[in-house]
Amino acid sequence: MNNNDAKPEGQVELLAPAGSPAVMRAALEAGANAVYFGLRKLNARRGAVNFRPEELAEAVALVHQFGAKAHLTLNIDLSQRDLGLALRTLALAEQAGVDAVLIRDAALLEVRPCFPRLQFHFSTQAGVSSSAGCRAAVALGLDRVVLAREMSAQEIAAASREGCATEAFVQGALCFSCSGRCLLSSWGGGRSGNRGACASPCRVAWRSEVPESPERPMSMHDLCLLEQLPQLLATGISSLKIEGRLKTADWVARVVTLYRQVLDGKLSSPEAAEQAAPLGACAGRRLCPGYFLGNRENLTGEAARPVSLSVIEKAACQDAGEADDEPDIPRLTVLLEDDKSLHCKVRYKHLKETLRIPEQRIANPRRAQRLGEMLDDIADQAPREAKPIVTCVEKVRRILLPRRWQSAIQSFYDTVLRQASKTDEGEVKASLPPEASAYLRPQSPCAANRLPLNGVPRALRLSRTEIETLRQNPEMATKMQVFLEVWPSELSFWQQALPKLPAADYVLAMPQVIYEEELEAAKALLELARKHSCRLEVNSWDTWQLAREAGWKSFVGGPGLAVLNANAARFLHEKGCQSVTVSPEIDKRQLEELTAVCPVPLNVLVFSRPPLMQTRAELPGGCRPEDTATLTDGRQIVLRPRREGTLTVLRPQEPMDWRRLVNPDIKVANLVVDLVASPDPCREMREIGQNYSTFNYGRRLR
Repeated sequence: MNNNDAKPEGQVELLAPAGSPAVMRAALEAGANAVYFGLRKLNARRGAVNFRPEELAEAVALVHQFGAKAHLTLNIDLSQRDLGLALRTLALAEQAGVDAVLIRDAALLEVRPCFPRLQFHFSTQAGVSSSAGCRAAVALGLDRVVLAREMSAQEIAAASREGCATEAFVQGALCFSCSGRCLLSSWGGGRSGNRGACASPCRVAWRSEVPESPERPMSMHDLCLLEQLPQLLATGISSLKIEGRLKTADWVARVVTLYRQVLDGKLSSPEAAEQAAPLGACAGRRLCPGYFLGNRENLTGEAARPVSLSVIEKAACQDAGEADDEPDIPRLTVLLEDDKSLHCKVRYKHLKETLRIPEQRIANPRRAQRLGEMLDDIADQAPREAKPIVTCVEKVRRILLPRRWQSAIQSFYDTVLRQASKTDEGEVKASLPPEASAYLRPQSPCAANRLPLNGVPRALRLSRTEIETLRQNPEMATKMQVFLEVWPSELSFWQQALPKLPAADYVLAMPQVIYEEELEAAKALLELARKHSCRLEVNSWDTWQLAREAGWKSFVGGPGLAVLNANAARFLHEKGCQSVTVSPEIDKRQLEELTAVCPVPLNVLVFSRPPLMQTRAELPGGCRPEDTATLTDGRQIVLRPRREGTLTVLRPQEPMDWRRLVNPDIKVANLVVDLVASPDPCREMREIGQNYSTFNYGRRLR
């Protein structure tokens, strides 16, 4: 069947996750019109089984046999050294007949014309949250936008009227943070949700100083819009998306079947919603309509089912990284199933194998050995490049086994490593079009990029709460740019405050997240900036579009459009950003590689309490900004919630500080001291903290 005939005219698409070949087939057999999936690398669900490059053509052929469409996810922030693999992945996708690719990074917008047979969709990670963002997508040549998950029915309807196909999530997990705006996992350990390695720190316990506060204030309930499906279809949405590339084939098949039956008129929405209730048991979370009806209260909490010891053991192993971590590090995990048999699992690269150890009768304990000691010996004897991370709970470590089992486990481990090493699961072999190859040629760094990290900062970032400090200490603004973070809800404040501020080179920084009801006030802020001869910073595709429509020809690309690679910076520069901001989660090596070839002036935050999460959800009582409470997790990360505009923003109590770092290989155009949420801006401007975090500078960003 021709791909273009996969969906009858006017029929909404049902789009299902395919985290593995088995799940893909289950989704197609259940009636999905399209599936989305990723290769082993460069996708936002690296913890899924995913597909090897050599499996792509066969997978796409299977999808097309069912008359469905294949959407490949390439929806992460790309570092400089990721670009070659990303472009080869696009070439392989076009060669295999993939219908569409989901993207986030601006570098892939730059090369879009090189792959004319591929549709390009903005991933939800791109953070499009209003009709302005959809108009931006049209201007950028995109075919579809996956809308932010936190939008209401009215907002989805407004976005769907802008001439660009729209896609919305209808089932599965919800993120506490606004779409594409979370740095919390990266802050806690370098595992970036923007690069597909989120450790889900919002799901764990966070302690508040307020008594009787809930234990898991950021753990969102799961989404289910079966009951609201008629209302969603009335918005003009093009595609209904089911979240779940980490879910089982059975779960995906059951969900697709329910939505298929409702769409085909075989089951009413209320009946389907009733049948869907058990689906939440997979994650132990209750189902809810999320933000769709405009609700922002009571969306988080425990919502977990009672678990058996076996499930607890599995969770402990997964938390240690067995299920969702770097595949290039060998993992040796042992679980106890039903208090009887042991399952020894080895995961390395694309392979995941299991050795079952049946229940053992130990006649003579002197001839036995504790399993934990066996595993430690295996790890100690392994060469450095093959040294595994060993995970098992204490109860399992104490189990006695005949000594022969150490040799058996060792042999099993060695066999898996040899098999996994025969092929490179990340190698993508595809010829690039000549024009695409040209994009990979390194360029000379911009002459404006000449300041070292320990140079003199030339810019300040402030918000409404720090303005009084600026009035009392006008010398802070002397010879410096002052970026003022403004929100549409603060329009009247800035109309009165801006004319009274000390003379300075002001840049009005638009918010990273904006919604439909705020667009008119945002346009007024743009006019206010022009009236007072301020410069402008755009922080999303939505505000970029508003600025263009208001006649702005040039602006600054802010932290909301931050980059990890020079190609993204170059594309943003071509679209009006005279300078571009480096992502604060970048690591040392990535920053060196970026600055060595970036032809665009770069801004770097050398002091900041970056917004680790921005959310529309109301935190439960005892954790809200008005409770003046901090939230602390088991690693002693301390977050302080505060109201910024209409959102709750969680910033770290302790800042990051790069002002003492010395690295002659890093040169940028502008060093920015971000004093937003500072308890004492004057002191922190003067004093360089010796014990502050350096974020990911000294570790590897994953």
